[in-house]
Amino acid sequence: MKKTPGGANKSDSADANQRSRDLNVFSRAVSLFNAGKFGEAKQLFDQLAGIPDASLAYAARSRALICERRSRPS
Repeated sequence: MKKTPGGANKSDSADANQRSRDLNVFSRAVSLFNAGKFGEAKQLFDQLAGIPDASLAYAARSRALICERRSRPS
């Protein structure tokens, strides 16, 4: 693998970029959740449910279930 000037390889940089994108999606989903837009938030949380970062995927799956419950008619 090629090293970047800072000593990290390209794979590490790609992983960091993907994690940053995933965190941005999670942040948007949380904002939608807090605004009561559970359907939209659930879609974003569902996108994150299968990512390699196990802790973020777990948090997304948990929140997707909450969205599902809150969007059901009483």
